[in-house]
Amino acid sequence: MGRNSKKSILLAGCLFITGCMSVPANLLVLPSGYLASREQQMRKFQTTDEKQVLQAGAGALQDLGFTIDKSETNLGVIVASKNRTAVSVSQTALALTADIASALCGAYGNLYAQTDKEQRIEASLVINPSLSQDATVVRVKFQTVVWNRAGQVSRFETIKDPKLYQDFFERISKAVFLEEQKI
Repeated sequence: MGRNSKKSILLAGCLFITGCMSVPANLLVLPSGYLASREQQMRKFQTTDEKQVLQAGAGALQDLGFTIDKSETNLGVIVASKNRTAVSVSQTALALTADIASALCGAYGNLYAQTDKEQRIEASLVINPSLSQDATVVRVKFQTVVWNRAGQVSRFETIKDPKLYQDFFERISKAVFLEEQKI
């Protein structure tokens, strides 16, 4: 049997096996709470001046302590971040106590290296024209990445604090209002 015929048989076998696989029933089902989360992250502003809204968004992020990392004004995108400590006294104390207890029992445990050390809070801001011609839609998403003392990512999650989103959108709203009133 030739080399090409073996490859053809192998390829046909692979296609046969993958063709028999079924698609999971919940593949295209949105997770519960998705719409509420999206609603929390989006606001519509009654202006068509996207540059003004983008500048207001950048100012709001800076007011909240973020540093602008990337900005693409033509696309209406801003990415910002800030670094904070993630050290928890109770988590550290518990890990040290467990490490000492395991050492006294003759075992090795290094839970201290698994405790949180630092976090990076990231914000991504996207501005689009609304489907209605007289408004601009702003969506912001705040996420946090937490590293442990071993330098590994221990958590990556979306921040769901409604107060943070409300404060952010209030700052944009005030800036847009003041700009439109020429104050």
